[in-house]
Amino acid sequence: MPADSLASVVGELQGVLSKDVSNAVAQERSLLSERRRVFHRLHRQRRRRRGAAHAAAQESPPTFLVLGFVTNPRTPKTREWIRQTVLVPAAEVGAPALIRFVVGKRGLSPRDVQQLDDERRRVGKDDFAVVDASDFNEAGGIYSCIDKLFAWFRHAPVAYPGASFYAKADDDSFVDVARLASFLRPAAGLPRVYGGYLQYDSFVTEEWRHCGWSAGPVGAAHARRHGCPKERRVYGPFPFVVGALTVMGGDLGDWFASSPHVARLVEKGRGTCSQQEV
Repeated sequence: MPADSLASVVGELQGVLSKDVSNAVAQERSLLSERRRVFHRLHRQRRRRRGAAHAAAQESPPTFLVLGFVTNPRTPKTREWIRQTVLVPAAEVGAPALIRFVVGKRGLSPRDVQQLDDERRRVGKDDFAVVDASDFNEAGGIYSCIDKLFAWFRHAPVAYPGASFYAKADDDSFVDVARLASFLRPAAGLPRVYGGYLQYDSFVTEEWRHCGWSAGPVGAAHARRHGCPKERRVYGPFPFVVGALTVMGGDLGDWFASSPHVARLVEKGRGTCSQQEV
């Protein structure tokens, strides 16, 4: 083959090889670029998932104490006082507690609902638990407080599962949450823990009403003898914890939330009691 023909063939081969190499390099760069895009997309998705998980962890309850303050939409200043004197100190010392304000969804007026929405926006978070219980327009006074107590203890173990203790307080109670958690810690894991602010009473089963209340057992025995109807069947005196502070262990709370007996008791109470009768 003549030298000039050979040189021409070599030149053509070099051109083809150069083009192939360039195409291969371009393809490799394109693949690398696509891999980078996929990597960054997956990294962003992972970060979003981690952020969502972190937010959920921040909102989900600790597995120690869930405390509900029974309140109503018309006392925002009381809740603000509790946020400043109870919630803030508890957060500062890292008390292992989730705290909610408990209101009933039955009988709320449009103004009540608006009040709650305005308060959520003002405080920048939703620290309410709206439970299946009566509030002002359906039945007020002590009946509503009792209805919300039962509803809260049936709601909390379902909404915030896994806690060691579930508790309830009135919104005019001052609760040292860190001290309460420290006090309860030795009882964590014990079966059927039930505690709080203890008092005594008796109960007229046929009339669905109490009698013979006292702050102590001796006074309750005396009150039953002189204050309960002798012609009726009376149960008691028995100890019970009042609205100022009621605490249940996690297992007792789970039972309370799922018990058909408690459900029947609540329905019977709602059917036979009213604000005027209590």
